[in-house]
Amino acid sequence: MRAKLLIPLCTMLMGFISESTAIDRRYFAPMEESKWTVTSATPLLCEMEHVIPYFGKAVFWRESGRNLRLKLITDQRFSNGLKVELVSQSPSWKSSIDPIKLASLETNGQSSWLDIPERVAKLTYLELHDGFQPSFFFTKNRKLYDSMSVFISTVRFRDAEPAFERCVSGLYPIHYDDVKFSTIHFGSDEEFPLMADEQTAFSDMVNYLAVDQSIKQVVISGYADQTGSVCYNETLTSRRAWYIYDLLVQLGVDLDLLRVNYYGESQLLQKGNSAGDQAANRRVTVELIR
Repeated sequence: MRAKLLIPLCTMLMGFISESTAIDRRYFAPMEESKWTVTSATPLLCEMEHVIPYFGKAVFWRESGRNLRLKLITDQRFSNGLKVELVSQSPSWKSSIDPIKLASLETNGQSSWLDIPERVAKLTYLELHDGFQPSFFFTKNRKLYDSMSVFISTVRFRDAEPAFERCVSGLYPIHYDDVKFSTIHFGSDEEFPLMADEQTAFSDMVNYLAVDQSIKQVVISGYADQTGSVCYNETLTSRRAWYIYDLLVQLGVDLDLLRVNYYGESQLLQKGNSAGDQAANRRVTVELIR
């Protein structure tokens, strides 16, 4: 892997050599203090972190239904548009191998953490597994420093890696964002949903509910198209919403989580009068609220 990624870095690294009067900020965990710790191991989230003294920490994390990510967290606030080079190099105790550039990143100025894309997070993880030291080199910010580098240590990475991998292998296959909202449709003047929708609309959502204990409410909302009177449509959406309520109860959803709303024709999804517009408006939605 490293042979494919190898690039000349002499010019780039020279840019981080401080002059005698420059402020050179270097953050790393000494070998005797370096450790990796699994801080979350649930069916929905796995996290493994490495504390970097006086700077913050690096955290590998993976959510259910999502790929591996990496974030660099600090008490410092990054200015907007700060260039960051992520480079993997040999630690001091290993035979020297030319460094490789893993990614060019940029801060957004909105937070005190740097989010690493999925592909780069995986490369960084593999570099640590192979005993190399990924390092972040920040461009000069003359208001704060002349150079800043943050090193992620490979020391004791493999001590925590098995527990993290076990957690990842047990992650639930679906993410909250994939099931938090579902819609079921109805025929004209019908209070019972289309059979094809009823059989499939909530299966993933209900299964997810059994795993995620952070769900505070399951909100059921009924809607109608604009045909018929306002009073009739409000009554019709009530019947539709309560039918879905009964369906979810039969599927095992906790009664204490359920809340029912109905809006008649007051919140149209489609404003037109075509058959397709009307069909889209005849619906009940179910939303999971954390």
